[in-house]
Amino acid sequence: MLAPSCRHPPSHGSHGMRLTPAAALITGLSSLFILASPAAPQDPHEPPPPPAPVAPAAPVAPRLELSPEAGAQDIPFDLYSNHIYLRGRVNDSDSLWIVLDSGAGGNVVNASVADRLGLVSEGSTQARGAGGVVASGRVSEVTFRLPGVTLSGPSATIPMDDMVRQSSRAMDGIVGQTLLSRCVARIDYAAHTLDILDAESFHYSGHGTILPLTFEHGLPYVTARLTVPGHAPIKGRFVIDTGSGQSLILTAPFVHKHHVDQAVPKTIQVRGRGVGGQVQSLMGRLTALELGDIRIERPVAALRMSDVGTISAQGTVGNIGGEILRRFTVIFDYPHQRMILEPNPHLGEPLEADMSGLGLRPGPADSHALEVEWLQPDAPAMEAGVREGDLIESVDGRPATELGISGLQPIFRHDGETHRLTIRRGEERLEITFTTHRLI
Repeated sequence: MLAPSCRHPPSHGSHGMRLTPAAALITGLSSLFILASPAAPQDPHEPPPPPAPVAPAAPVAPRLELSPEAGAQDIPFDLYSNHIYLRGRVNDSDSLWIVLDSGAGGNVVNASVADRLGLVSEGSTQARGAGGVVASGRVSEVTFRLPGVTLSGPSATIPMDDMVRQSSRAMDGIVGQTLLSRCVARIDYAAHTLDILDAESFHYSGHGTILPLTFEHGLPYVTARLTVPGHAPIKGRFVIDTGSGQSLILTAPFVHKHHVDQAVPKTIQVRGRGVGGQVQSLMGRLTALELGDIRIERPVAALRMSDVGTISAQGTVGNIGGEILRRFTVIFDYPHQRMILEPNPHLGEPLEADMSGLGLRPGPADSHALEVEWLQPDAPAMEAGVREGDLIESVDGRPATELGISGLQPIFRHDGETHRLTIRRGEERLEITFTTHRLI
């Protein structure tokens, strides 16, 4: 039955908006806004158009059912590239991979999956993602099913196949604010389990750090202190984004205002892919991030240099992602406007960036390889003789496409490790080894 405490999400900012063509949807995985499609201009010499049809009734508000009523516990998930992948279903589909994304302002079905399931989109809109603008659709009624959890209501359809190719991991749907605002969610990153609990009956008696939440477009923000090298701590607001695999992402206005790119001693180039296309940033190491009484030393941060795309609300500092969150059990308690962090054994691990200097993308069709798109200067891969355009067939004897780009990222974040690449260069097949070292 419907969890009695979850009928109405808390009303902060524009929380609780519906996914109509004039509404906005923000996702952390894709930093995405759904925008109204502009109407074509009217020719003054043409007769006026016929009256517009009566608009359809507003869609039914999202509904959440928990079984048992107190909540579903110990739902297993896969943690891949710091993203939370849950086994579930969309309507009456077979088992699918659904990502839990606190940076998502609504439910999303991958457009190709929606086509396969016969979901009918009610008109088109535009989605502005981290990398630009793409077409998006809207379905008025979709049911997402997780173990003990049924969530029904409107859903966006977004093309995500490029990101699937990049990660080599299926991403069939996303659930976020629509679920989290109607319950208490306990994410045990160490045990890889999720609890979805009834908010009215939830009482916290642990010893974690309790952080107040505020909301922008229904998404959760905390106030934290960030220390940039050579500067006093800066207080600001960050969106909490389980859909980001990174540690920190700082907005371009914040980076430019505080000259962060000049303050960090060294940066490397990073490129990624979100909804709308490729995203380029600099990566640098900061002094500290403080969340209440928790101090995280020497975090790495992606420094956005361009305003293209959206990672957090205007006037905020940026985005705290899965590479930091995975060091805790995270409890989202939207109804009581708080987040609770309980440290796990990973808290003391250093935060690292890429140590290979490889910039990869999926290889050509049927190549069964990853292509070297670009190389970081003076980094191990370039120094070992890797060239742009090389096709990497395997890494340490494992097929590169099986590992995927997202799967290789954590492998190349350990200092002093030697890796063997099998490379195809034209008609040649080469074996190249390199040893990683810190670049920042």
